[in-house]
Amino acid sequence: MTAAVQNINEATDFRLAIRLLARLARVAEQACQSSGISLPQYRLLVSISGHAQRASELATAVGVSRPTLTSLVDGLERGGLLRRAPVPSDRRGIQLIPTEAGHAAVVRAEVALALRMRDLVDRDMAKVVGQALLMLDQALDRATEAESRC
Repeated sequence: MTAAVQNINEATDFRLAIRLLARLARVAEQACQSSGISLPQYRLLVSISGHAQRASELATAVGVSRPTLTSLVDGLERGGLLRRAPVPSDRRGIQLIPTEAGHAAVVRAEVALALRMRDLVDRDMAKVVGQALLMLDQALDRATEAESRC
């Protein structure tokens, strides 16, 4: 097989993967909506559960612009899913803290997401898919870590 043919085959494989990811994003959005929050709201609640981040870092982690982040935060705060609190070491800073209702919303969304994803594959494939997703998650963690060092 020539290098050109191999490159075309690899590019086709990635195009299929990209299309699959787009379809899965829609499935994930629908699953989150069924639990009462949107996919961006879910990502925001999960992101603030981990550790404190600046607004620009948080917007990047959630995959939204800073103005959209503000709208998401405002909506989640109005819904009682998070609260703003001052940062003790920074007079101007605020931190976002999920409330008990916010933690419960994440759990509901994760249950809905897990059930929906599980329903997409048969029982025998679920373990294989789970292992592949774990490997992909680890690869993304390594890539994110490498990017943050640059």
